[in-house]
Amino acid sequence: MAEPNLDSLATELAGHWTALVRTMGSRKLSASLHPALAAKLSPASLHALHVLADDAAPRISALAGRLGLDESTVTRLVDRLEALGLAERTHSEADRRSIVVTLTDTGREAVESMREQRRIFLGEVLYALEPAERTEFVRLTAKAAAVLQTRAAEVVRR
Repeated sequence: MAEPNLDSLATELAGHWTALVRTMGSRKLSASLHPALAAKLSPASLHALHVLADDAAPRISALAGRLGLDESTVTRLVDRLEALGLAERTHSEADRRSIVVTLTDTGREAVESMREQRRIFLGEVLYALEPAERTEFVRLTAKAAAVLQTRAAEVVRR
């Protein structure tokens, strides 16, 4: 039997990718993984919490770039995070004129809880695979993520 060509594989992957993104970004799944926060926050806000946990106090413009959203949208998003006590705006230590966004202690605890719930969920996903497939799936996912991150960085630079 002939191996599928790149175009047909890309088409098949696009279908699976769409289903994966739709599922991972769904409010229902988010609510099941983060019940305390999902009712109060959009998937974009939950993503912002993770970005804030990984980035050292970004400015609104940098956070907007990382999230792929307009600055005005991120400003409102940060307003919601502040109202919930998860994030705060502070003056940058490097440039006192700049305002940066940081997680509060409550925000850091929320991110740690979300990461633990996601780890458990993805463990369940991996459990459905054969042991040899698990390692290969993680390796290929990392490889695909690297390509996607490179492509996204190129788009941002344009």
